[in-house]
Order: sequence, then structure tokens, then C-alpha cells
Amino acid sequence: MFATGIISTFTACASFHSAKDTIEAPLTAIPGDAMRGREIFASRDAGNCVLCHSAPGLAASGNIGPPAQGVGARLNAAQLRLRVVDITRVNPDAAMPAFHRTDGLSNVASRYRGQPVLSAQQVEDVVAWLGTLK
Repeated sequence: MFATGIISTFTACASFHSAKDTIEAPLTAIPGDAMRGREIFASRDAGNCVLCHSAPGLAASGNIGPPAQGVGARLNAAQLRLRVVDITRVNPDAAMPAFHRTDGLSNVASRYRGQPVLSAQQVEDVVAWLGTLK
């Protein structure tokens, strides 16, 4: 299910707008770094995306979410950005967490309330790396 034709404002570290199934504008002025993005994807202390997703070149991987292989050929950076920021805008039933949304969440420990899982720069880094997975 896509949020087609809807323009939403998210609140997190940075303000941004989504249109259709994308967040067109990067969240930071500094371009994402694919190598840092790979580290965030694999890191237990950051994204820990490998808990649910498999990815080329990473030994640890999950099978709950779709494989990351080829995602850069299927989705552009703006589509990837929305999915990392808040997958529920594309699929409300997704098990994946909203990595850069802070409003409207439940079951968040008090010390983490109001803080995104990933910073705006980390989101851009992950998007840059996912974009290389053709």
C-alpha cells in the first residue's frame, strides 16, 4: 500500500515532506557515504538491519524482511529514504521500525522518547549504500 498523492510532514531531527512514496530532498546537506551506510546497516549499535535483512557481503543476516540485494535497482534514493525514515508510510503493517520518526510511536522507553533511531546523516548514509546494491 503506497501513500500516493498524500503529502505528509514528519517530525524528527529534521523537517521534511513526503510526496507519494518518496522523500525527495536529502535530510542533510552532506551527501550520504555508502561505506558508513554499510557499517550502520550491519552494526548492532546503529541500524542493526541485518537482524531482519540479508545483504551481499555481510555474513550475519536475517530472513524476516526482504533481501537488500538489488534494492538499488528497484528503488531510487527518494523511495529508499522514505522506507528508512518511516516504512509505515508505505506499508502500515510493516514490522520494520521507523528509523527517523519520533512522533506517534508507542512502547518507546522513556529515555529514548523524542530521539530517532538513526540521525539524519545516518539515514543518508544507509540510503547511499542501499543505492549501490544493484
